[in-house]
Amino acid sequence: MSKYEDRCTVAFPRARMVAACRVAVEKLGWRVLRQNDVGIVCAEPPPQNPLSFTTPVEVEIGVFGSASDNETTVIFKGSNQGLGPIQSSHVKSQVARLMQELGKAAVTAPETVQPPIAAATATPQVETEPGKRSVVINGSHLSDDQIDILETAYRVRIQDGNYWYDPLAGGWGFRGGPTAGVMQAGLSLGGPLPPDASNGNTGVFINGRQLPLQDLMLLQQVVSVPIWPGRYWLDAIGNCGFEGGPMLGNIWANAQQANKPREGILSTYDKVGMVVIG
Repeated sequence: MSKYEDRCTVAFPRARMVAACRVAVEKLGWRVLRQNDVGIVCAEPPPQNPLSFTTPVEVEIGVFGSASDNETTVIFKGSNQGLGPIQSSHVKSQVARLMQELGKAAVTAPETVQPPIAAATATPQVETEPGKRSVVINGSHLSDDQIDILETAYRVRIQDGNYWYDPLAGGWGFRGGPTAGVMQAGLSLGGPLPPDASNGNTGVFINGRQLPLQDLMLLQQVVSVPIWPGRYWLDAIGNCGFEGGPMLGNIWANAQQANKPREGILSTYDKVGMVVIG
């Protein structure tokens, strides 16, 4: 039998995460084997390809809240009946897939109540001149000349839209959404990074941006210690610390010590260069 276990700690009530578990499992099309008020046991459907080398994964999800009910730890225990590196890798990838889907469900599930910040930080409408390009970064409209310079320098086509950009770490995303990719850090683009750039509600701030649950869960997979609500800084090579304080460590060194690979969207923070926006 192959097994894999992972966990994350988030600043959401336990009841919200229990509801999100059910939504995530349903979204993936997995079967619910058992469920109660502290978690759920589910299994992926059998492979459609009869020549598949993998066997279905079963995941036990345990949801444990703190005494104050302001923090919840979610533990994922995955297993299947196979042996060897292929089966082990499959178990790990399916657990990661379920964790990512849970992150989305915790924010969008109809059974949960959105905190006030989600409604208060709707994407602002930006007025633009007719016939002009419309690229907005951190609330500031780029001129056509600025857009041309960027597209020429990095040989990319920048899709018109409303974006956020973290100049310290290089991460970027669509306004109101989680991290979508990474580009070169340190560019003078737009205004200051707004705290509500991603409509986050986890209580964890990175470089001034409050993380949404998707980003927090991906970051939690990289580091080996719980990420508590607070304000932190993170640069493009993984150095990090408390906001206004000295460097306390490096998340990539931490991941290597914990024998964890660099996975997910946040793994791109250590790459050099710029990705295509749009």
